[in-house]
Amino acid sequence: MAQGRDRKILRIGIIQNGKIIEERLLRKRESVTIGQSPRNTFVLPSSGIPKSATLFELKGGVYTLNFRPQMSGKVSVEDAVLDFKALREQNLAKKRGDHYALPLSEKSRGKVVVDDVTLLFQFVTPPPPPSKLQLPASVRQGWLKGLDWPFVSIMLGSFVFQVFSVAFMVTRDYPEPPRGIEALPDRFVKMIVEPPEAKTPPPEKDSEEKKDEEGDIKEEVVEKKPEPKPEPKPQPKPEPEDKPEVAKGPEDPAAKEARLRKIKEEVASKTILKQLGSMGGEGPGGLVDSLKEGAVDVKMAEAFDGASGVVVADRDTKARDRRGRAKAGAGKVAGLQDGDLKAKGGGPVDTGSKGKEVSVKGTVAVKKPSEAFGTGVLDSSAIAKVVSRRKGAIKSCYEKQLKRNPKLAGKVKVQFTILQSGRVSNARVLEDTTGDPAVGKCIVSGMARWRFPKPDGGDVTVAFPFVFAPSG
Repeated sequence: MAQGRDRKILRIGIIQNGKIIEERLLRKRESVTIGQSPRNTFVLPSSGIPKSATLFELKGGVYTLNFRPQMSGKVSVEDAVLDFKALREQNLAKKRGDHYALPLSEKSRGKVVVDDVTLLFQFVTPPPPPSKLQLPASVRQGWLKGLDWPFVSIMLGSFVFQVFSVAFMVTRDYPEPPRGIEALPDRFVKMIVEPPEAKTPPPEKDSEEKKDEEGDIKEEVVEKKPEPKPEPKPQPKPEPEDKPEVAKGPEDPAAKEARLRKIKEEVASKTILKQLGSMGGEGPGGLVDSLKEGAVDVKMAEAFDGASGVVVADRDTKARDRRGRAKAGAGKVAGLQDGDLKAKGGGPVDTGSKGKEVSVKGTVAVKKPSEAFGTGVLDSSAIAKVVSRRKGAIKSCYEKQLKRNPKLAGKVKVQFTILQSGRVSNARVLEDTTGDPAVGKCIVSGMARWRFPKPDGGDVTVAFPFVFAPSG
């Protein structure tokens, strides 16, 4: 061990442009490399130096100097100082590949010149390692003595207070927060919140709802029966009614066909027949065509507009006063005995032959609806109750098209939104397997008159599937 400590170590200094830029004691005996790579022992920024080259190679505990032909320098060998050229000529340096190798002893020293960089080397006795600096005993003290106890006390008190506060808040039984719009999941791109409707006194509210129900019943009657019947008007005093009578008499063989055609045109243009029109036939479209196309919301006054002998009365306008007299603006009843419509000649009227009408019936099954969603809440049983009550109108839409196609069957799924007022909005057909879009169109048109219980908190959207099949 003592012999190992007495061995000399290599000392290398680097000089560039006359200045010492680095000096190092290699306490660990190992090979020394130079070059431009940062992995070398000494990094020399010179173009004449390769990327990496071993200058001092350690083999068997002995250093060997490896120098190349383009390098110059001097080395002391025993008592003589020889340059690299003399070492090559005296065969003291052996050639190994592209360089020359010269064994060194602990007494050797010299310099190696590579371009503008000079390396000086020699073997020196290793100096003792520097001792660790230690503080005097009077200065050294334990970590407890270095603590700032007032600060530590404040931090501990704050930590304990925060822990107990969090534990108290977590273990407390809080009531469930009220359900509102903010608690609903974000499933909509756009949300429309309608302001609450102004509350009206109960008597006025009941009267309005009663009028809406009466309007719904009247509109359903119009949808099921295309031919509206005039409502009887109360008459306090009995008066002789003008009943249409067909003129009877012996057949007139001299009656001309042109006169009969003229009488038919006058009857069709001045009575309710003008507005009833024909279903898909010739002539102007009438009320039947409007009902055929699904326009069940056509007002009666607009439907009979243009007929000189037909007037629709409402609650604001009365056609007759209590004594039965016609007021200004009210239409007069024109019978077949009047001057314009009275037959000019007696004779039977050929009504033609009537084909046998095929009676068709169908069944409607209301399947389980989809789960209601929206900003409001409404009991599903209340929704199903209203839909079941309107089942007859849905069946009428199906049987109307069943007359045209006796094999018509399938499922129609309709989605609609119940507003806060109980009215229906945004009704549309989601699925239709019947192959006839008129069925779904009729159902959607009728849903606009439905009334549901008012939802709590907002609107409710639901979808109902209806399955249709011909009976028998």
